[in-house]
Amino acid sequence: MTIAQQFLGKKSCKQQEEPLVPAEKTNNLKDAEEGRPVVVTMHAHVRRVSSLTTLCVFATALLVLTTGIIGGMYLYRHFAHYKLRHFRGWCSIPYLPDIQGESIQPVASSLKHRPAPTEASEMKSPKVNFFEEEFDIDVKFEQYERIEVPSFEHGRRAQFVHDFVANKTGIVDYENRRCFVMVLNRNYVYPPRVLYEQIAKMRAGYYDADTQTVRHTMHVITPPISDLKNVGLFIARDCAQTPIYMLEKATSPMFKRSLDSESKNMFVEFAGNKVNEFKIINIDEATPGINPAETS
Repeated sequence: MTIAQQFLGKKSCKQQEEPLVPAEKTNNLKDAEEGRPVVVTMHAHVRRVSSLTTLCVFATALLVLTTGIIGGMYLYRHFAHYKLRHFRGWCSIPYLPDIQGESIQPVASSLKHRPAPTEASEMKSPKVNFFEEEFDIDVKFEQYERIEVPSFEHGRRAQFVHDFVANKTGIVDYENRRCFVMVLNRNYVYPPRVLYEQIAKMRAGYYDADTQTVRHTMHVITPPISDLKNVGLFIARDCAQTPIYMLEKATSPMFKRSLDSESKNMFVEFAGNKVNEFKIINIDEATPGINPAETS
């Protein structure tokens, strides 16, 4: 038994002296001992992509692209239809106050073909002014137009409300908090959709509107209107808590007044056809409204 144990013990020691993994002898080890740089080569195992994975990635990209196109078309149609339903914007209108009754070309075209001005021609030709208008147009249902005109040299600050349902035109006098109502004149006031298309062409620069000046002399009928059913919903809403007076064409003879006094009783508007001046000869008979700030 003793001899067998010694033999087994020596055999196990001999087996342990041998390395389990044979050492790989390379030239890099020799280079490292001599101090030279060692180049290590890594072997990458490239995994081959299956055709099923490629197909899934392609289908996902196609789905995302299709969703983006459909969403973009939906948003474009939504905002395009919104603009067609309702339009808010402004436009500069040329104003020639002293040439009513004459046939003139639109300002944009006449400036292109006009010869070089001289001192004599500048004295004879009227000065071209511009005034701004802010439009609020119901394009879809074509029920109303709101045109706000700021105060300028030849006109008062006001808002024109054209109610195509009631066939009435309202003038909101902001300075004295009162309103004037008259029959809608469709010869000079274009329908909402037509007016919107004309403004778009004017702003694009390839359409010249007829800006000839036409004066309408009106007079106020007193007392103010008590029944608001006939003035229209939109005019009644904008003229709430203010006196409303009816306007009619004046038939009595007029007296010559200065330009300063005329600008105080003049309302100017462009609504598609010509620049319309509304001169109210007895505007002082219309009682101004009460300012809420004064009563509080």
